[in-house]
Amino acid sequence: MSEVAIASLRELAGPELYRRNAFRVTGLPVDVDRRTARARQQQLTAALRVGADVDWQGTSATTEDVRAAFDVLGDPRRRLVHEVFAVWGPPDGCECPAGVHYDHDAAVRAHAAALDIGPSDLLASTISGALPGQWTAAATAWTKTLRSASFWRHLHHRVQRLDDRQLDASAVDALRAELPVALVRPLLRLAVSAAYPAPIRKNLAEWPVPARDRDRLIEEAAEPLYTELESVVRDLHTRLDSGDADEIVTEMRARLNPLLARLEGLAPRDRHRRTDAARDKVAVLLNNCALARNRATGQYEGKVKGWLAEAEKLATDPETRRRVRENLRGFDEADEALNQLRFTVDEIRRNRGRYEAASFLRGILAEATDEALLAAVREMLSDLDEGAPISYRPPNRSVRYGSRMELSDWDVQVRRQRRRAVATLVACAVVVVALVMIINAATGPDESGVDIHPADYNDVPQEIICVQDADDWRDGDSTVVKVACGQEHAAEVFAYVTLQGAVASWPTADYDYLAGLARFSCGEQANHFGLSAGSGYTTDVVLPAPGVITQADSPSNYATCLVMRTDVERWSFRAASQQTGAQLAVPRPLTSREGRDHNAPAGYCVELKQEHDGVDNVWPIVRCDGPHWAEILGYEILAWPPPGASLTADTTRARLVQEADRTCRRMANELRVPDTFSISAIPSEWWTEQSQERMYAACLAHRKDHQPFDGRAR
Repeated sequence: MSEVAIASLRELAGPELYRRNAFRVTGLPVDVDRRTARARQQQLTAALRVGADVDWQGTSATTEDVRAAFDVLGDPRRRLVHEVFAVWGPPDGCECPAGVHYDHDAAVRAHAAALDIGPSDLLASTISGALPGQWTAAATAWTKTLRSASFWRHLHHRVQRLDDRQLDASAVDALRAELPVALVRPLLRLAVSAAYPAPIRKNLAEWPVPARDRDRLIEEAAEPLYTELESVVRDLHTRLDSGDADEIVTEMRARLNPLLARLEGLAPRDRHRRTDAARDKVAVLLNNCALARNRATGQYEGKVKGWLAEAEKLATDPETRRRVRENLRGFDEADEALNQLRFTVDEIRRNRGRYEAASFLRGILAEATDEALLAAVREMLSDLDEGAPISYRPPNRSVRYGSRMELSDWDVQVRRQRRRAVATLVACAVVVVALVMIINAATGPDESGVDIHPADYNDVPQEIICVQDADDWRDGDSTVVKVACGQEHAAEVFAYVTLQGAVASWPTADYDYLAGLARFSCGEQANHFGLSAGSGYTTDVVLPAPGVITQADSPSNYATCLVMRTDVERWSFRAASQQTGAQLAVPRPLTSREGRDHNAPAGYCVELKQEHDGVDNVWPIVRCDGPHWAEILGYEILAWPPPGASLTADTTRARLVQEADRTCRRMANELRVPDTFSISAIPSEWWTEQSQERMYAACLAHRKDHQPFDGRAR
């Protein structure tokens, strides 16, 4: 008996839950008797036959709708289900407290109103990170109703009044177990189809569904998204055999990225392993596309490196992440070895002539077997034949490998190829070192003083300057000892960034802002040379004097960018040898111990949401014209506490957080940040060290659902 009622309940549970209700379609009260129902059926059928509209409570019914509704009323098991979702009105013969009917009808009306919200209004609300209030009202009302013993007694009373041998008390018991799930199925269906499902999914916690069932219901609802994503991944993997990796990645971003974003909003990966696995599948695909493009073009910097870095961020399985990182590291090592070889050949050409350099390269050509190395050597020979300096552009050639493999197989082959390349380069390096020693002995060290920050920007050196000692530019004198880049050196001057435009364009440009901007800009330039923080290099800057840096018309208002190794070791080749154009985030602090002039500049953006580290909070910073998590609104001095105050007590820390939040909200109001954004204040734990300066907080604006957005928040 109860099976039919439960089947009817599951069939009804959807966005049309109330619109398809038999009592709403027919316009009949829930306690209608059979004779009245038959008379009403005849009346409506006749009206529909002559083309009249049947519209009850805003629902237009077709002939099929009317027929189906009266079929429900003729089956007491299905009718009982529809009575649950109909308006009951005042008690009439059921001896129920009046409040039971009132609360039930309030739940029905609130839930129906929530489901009647138009798609555009629902989209606007979810974009802002919240659901319309009708959903919370519906959840609250239905929770109160289901917890009422009088509600369930009323259903037992209806079973007795319907008085049909097909219906007994077991139907009510079955409804008690199934009804909470049925109530949230419309919500789950809306979440699956929503572009921003996170706010809808969060509303699930407000409904009377046991916590143990929520994750199961979410995964059941998300099944179509999982299936579609896995199907697209398989299709793109198959097409990678004969397709263009660039086209595959373009299609991946158009088809998979939105799917993955919806899945992570609907079924967060910290609670749903299948979402974690789906993310990992996309990482594997992106890794394979990067390797395919490298094999087809011979290029690493730019797209290939960017794709591998993106795959590393996406990877969730430790083994996948390890292998992607190994690919990145292997390519970096091979690329650095080739660049060192190019530099050495160029040194031989300049000091011993083209013939000597060509002879050296032909010796390598006779011994080498790796195709990438052979292509690079042939290109260098071509440059020598044309009388040009050795180019640092990647070789334009196609390398033929075997058929496409899965990630683990790709890694085996790539490692095998890389070992052959590195082995050949190591063999060459013995000859290279010997030749460099001969050249240096013949020519002597190239040491001279050079000003790396002259008074006029137009006088800056037009070449990479290799600096002998790391402390040369930190003593207030920008004249350093320049050495040949083939000799050991501690740093390289590789770029200059002007600050005049920033003074004119940023209304509150002060020393702290401009110094932070210079450090970020030098980090960007380092990325363009493939010298990111992850590759073992870090940057330093030489800034103009505090009185000069805020002048929009001063020719001295620029910064000099230097690169050093993070391990402070010296090296004997030109690191800044090849412009790659890589567009990567620059790691910059938000609460630097060294002062606000070392922080990321206001008006720039945080690429991905990060956890506070309690110290400098070094986060990935990007320009705001691409997708990002938050915009840096600025840095605000706090009115409390006074300098030197001890901030170790919990109550003191709580007051500090309140002051930071209040200050950042005031800044957001002054900048007219829309209400659709949340404001986060980032104070730093190191202020507990008895700082003698005024405390400050970094103020960020981000979407309430923490989803990425393009452009500025103000």
